[in-house]
Amino acid sequence: MRAILFPDPPRAFPGRRLVKIVLRGAHVVCAAFCLGAYAFDLSERVPWLLAAVVSGSLIVLLDLHESAAFLLEVRGFVVLAKVLSLAFLPASGAWLLAAIVFVSVVSSHAPSSVRHRVLLGRGRVRPAATRG
Repeated sequence: MRAILFPDPPRAFPGRRLVKIVLRGAHVVCAAFCLGAYAFDLSERVPWLLAAVVSGSLIVLLDLHESAAFLLEVRGFVVLAKVLSLAFLPASGAWLLAAIVFVSVVSSHAPSSVRHRVLLGRGRVRPAATRG
């Protein structure tokens, strides 16, 4: 089971980086429109929220395909915190989404040595091999 969840070396496939870049671009656009819809109290916000959730979920699946170590890294904890914070979205709306976008930008532009730092299982789990 360990070899399936935490392959050594982590799994890859040709074109992975391109797929992730396209998904990330779509995710950013959907999140931006969703934030705008909440900020301006527009009725079209739910489709953008769903599109952001779907595109973000596809990125997470791509990272999990590489290795479940993703969940034990700083970036995995950030994603988990973002997902959990969405439970409070109805009460806080635009402010919460703005905070999520801010945290996302800061964490995604942090050095890879920070993003890929293993918080749980250090020494037993190999962090992701790809940086994209």
